[in-house]
Amino acid sequence: MRKVFFCNLLFLLSVFAVSCATAAKSDYESVRHNASDAFAGLEGKEDAFDEVGSGGEALFAAVLKGTGTGEDEKSAKNDALSQLANSIVADIVSKTVISQEERDGKYTESLRNDIVIRSNVSLKGVLFTKPVEKGGFVEVTAFMTRNSIENTITYLLKTMPEDIETLPPEKYDDVLTMIYLSYSLLYAVSDRQVPEREKYIVALSALKAEVEKLASYGSVYFQAGSDVKGEVVIDGKSYELNKKIFLKPANYKFEVKLDGYRNVSGSVNLLKGDKKFVEIPLVPELSGNFEIFLSVESPVGMSGDIEKALLDFGIVPTQKEELPHKVVIVVKTASVQVDGYERITVSVDINTFKNGEKFKIAHYDHKPFFVTAQNRDEKVKEESRKVALAVVKKFLSTIDLKAFFDVTE
Repeated sequence: MRKVFFCNLLFLLSVFAVSCATAAKSDYESVRHNASDAFAGLEGKEDAFDEVGSGGEALFAAVLKGTGTGEDEKSAKNDALSQLANSIVADIVSKTVISQEERDGKYTESLRNDIVIRSNVSLKGVLFTKPVEKGGFVEVTAFMTRNSIENTITYLLKTMPEDIETLPPEKYDDVLTMIYLSYSLLYAVSDRQVPEREKYIVALSALKAEVEKLASYGSVYFQAGSDVKGEVVIDGKSYELNKKIFLKPANYKFEVKLDGYRNVSGSVNLLKGDKKFVEIPLVPELSGNFEIFLSVESPVGMSGDIEKALLDFGIVPTQKEELPHKVVIVVKTASVQVDGYERITVSVDINTFKNGEKFKIAHYDHKPFFVTAQNRDEKVKEESRKVALAVVKKFLSTIDLKAFFDVTE
């Protein structure tokens, strides 16, 4: 019967933090470059006029427009920009292609606010009619032509972050806002005005899909060594090892099946934007049970937990001191008073012996934690057990058990 190693995943993640520098990137970077390249041919076109007359003799070229009023020309232009931005938002809400089915119901209003704010700083080549006095106020119309729309989209694509996965999750919505703004602007022009519009829509759709995946999902990366063969099974579906897996926020149970090694099971809780990394312990599939003398020295009772961990690795702990294989585990706690609190440090030493000779040793100091007089005993017991168990599992997953027990292939 194949034994399964049940790791305390969340604790292992906190105790043994490992960076995922080699993790596979998402497709965002290549998709962003494709979209940027698609629009590159539209960049740089300028309209033949800067400010048009009050009669609107150049408004015939307007694709989007908004009229604003104010006490002076500056405030009127700002209001006109806001009205122009509102017309863009109205366009976005009316486009079925901008699906918000997977978004929070409150997102529509925040999208409106984000786009209004971003429009005022991102719209390129906005033109204004000359200010007109009306009823004690100044009136100005802001409008965009095909060229200014194209230049704005190109600008938005160029200013999107190159490596979106380095952003904190809350920043993903900012990138989505830029894409939604680009979408609406593109839909404001006709197929006749931009003959290849469908090509650009496809490019934006791919970019939007990739960012929405990153914004709405969490990811987990299971690393088990580049030469290890196996698979990750999550909710009955199989995934590749050493590859980032995107999943909707939820708590998932997983099983990692490895050729020649024991299976690893556990659970992982993913939130929106999470980027979890799990290093899979490689425990050789040993045939038979191997007895070992176990000694646990600790102020906190934990022998039963350690024994179970050894059994999960196919190792039978006993008190037979005459055995050639021994493991000695020493758990210590030290404390210092700091401003009315007690600062506790847990250290773990593991020594393995084979025929009286030391085979491998390890020392680990856990990061300190603080306790009060009220929770001291319970907190020290809880943390000591968790730290010691995690260290033992980590140690056993790295030791060459076949060499230790003289197991031949």
